[in-house]
Amino acid sequence: MTKIQRDTEQRGDARILIAGYEIGGQMQLLAETFRKRWMQASSAAYNDDFRGYQNDVMLAGKGFKANLDRFLFFIWALKHYDVFHFFWGVSLWSWWRFHLLDLPILKLFGKKIVVHFRGLDVVDIKYFDYLREKNRGVELEKPPLSRPDQQKKLKKWLRYANLVLVSEPDLFEVVPQAKLSPQVIDLTYWSVTRKPLSEQDGIIRIVHAPSSRRKKGTDFIEASVKRLQEKGLPIELVLAEKLPHHKIKELYETSDIGIDQVLYGWHGKVSVELMALGKPVICNINPMYRKYRPDLPIVHGDPNNLDQAIEQLVMDVNLRTKLGKESHTYVALYHDVEVVANELLQLYGFEKTTNVQQSVEGAAMW
Repeated sequence: MTKIQRDTEQRGDARILIAGYEIGGQMQLLAETFRKRWMQASSAAYNDDFRGYQNDVMLAGKGFKANLDRFLFFIWALKHYDVFHFFWGVSLWSWWRFHLLDLPILKLFGKKIVVHFRGLDVVDIKYFDYLREKNRGVELEKPPLSRPDQQKKLKKWLRYANLVLVSEPDLFEVVPQAKLSPQVIDLTYWSVTRKPLSEQDGIIRIVHAPSSRRKKGTDFIEASVKRLQEKGLPIELVLAEKLPHHKIKELYETSDIGIDQVLYGWHGKVSVELMALGKPVICNINPMYRKYRPDLPIVHGDPNNLDQAIEQLVMDVNLRTKLGKESHTYVALYHDVEVVANELLQLYGFEKTTNVQQSVEGAAMW
């Protein structure tokens, strides 16, 4: 153990940098939550999120200047942070075809290195193409989950990282050594402020927010809704696509049912946001992963049973209400950023910081 690690653990605090590709405000939300607990924490993003999320440090761009900016930021960060929590399988310093160049340096300086895999950083997008064609009845050879370049980077992460995390249990198929740290959500923001429009016109609105149509199976969802409309069901598909995050919340609230994805086997952040608002959600959930969350209230839906799953929820308002209540409870238990922040601090090795919030709330005022 280095002097930095020993001193930091004795103090019970941490200086945390969360860096990588921002995904729906996850990095910034965690950094802000840590700061509320009197810790130094920052987020540094390598991308401009189309939803409009902002980070403490923006390092987006390509080319020589962007690489130079990241390298100079890495030199500064080396002095100012103890924990380096990387999202999306990227670190601060890479050059040309050489990646993760800073990991041995961080290790040398006794920094705690955390890598947090999120999905397409370790799973090849072509695997979703295979699933889509398979559900159309096309006979194809099953491809590997990861590309060779993804496997190469993974091996280097496993060599240097003190802690390996995944945001979804399906990623254990690629990274069995990892621990589960799920998507986070701010329940104070994702609270209900509007009523569904169906209360005015009787039309049940089904919202779908595809960050990637190719990955989410949007074409199957559109076809299913069209068939049910032709059957006479009073439904409408609402696509929350390429919108800023404040517009997406409004569409979620005024809808009745949410559909996340129908191809893969686990839910994403869309499901978490919808469940926080008390919406019943349909998503492809592989039965083998339910052991990690046996109380998951999501209705399974894939291209073979999607019509039936939608129709059941449309026709049964009591079921929608029941699942909506269970969904909110589920999110508060597993995805509330305060809960996940506590878990992360323990995983970092800073158990003493987990009760800072309660200490502040219970302290006598001057």
